[in-house]
Amino acid sequence: MRDFNNYNQKNLNSNDNAMNTLKSFAKKYEGASEDQLVSQILIEAQKGRENGTLTDGDIERFRNMLYPMLNQKQREKLDKVIKQLKTN
Repeated sequence: MRDFNNYNQKNLNSNDNAMNTLKSFAKKYEGASEDQLVSQILIEAQKGRENGTLTDGDIERFRNMLYPMLNQKQREKLDKVIKQLKTN
């Protein structure tokens, strides 16, 4: 997985770019368990935090982009991951 730089606002300015990013992520991790996905997201987020390329604002923009596409249960899971991202 590329680092979170690839998911920041400048690359997600249009719906097409956002959808392409999500499709790429989904294809790469097709068949992975939820735990594997969350683990990889946290690893990449930590890298972004350490090199100064991932902010809470970036995380919120990513969350806001995904939220409309999710059902309530998925939103609750995403909120848990977001909370973890912000505390790392």
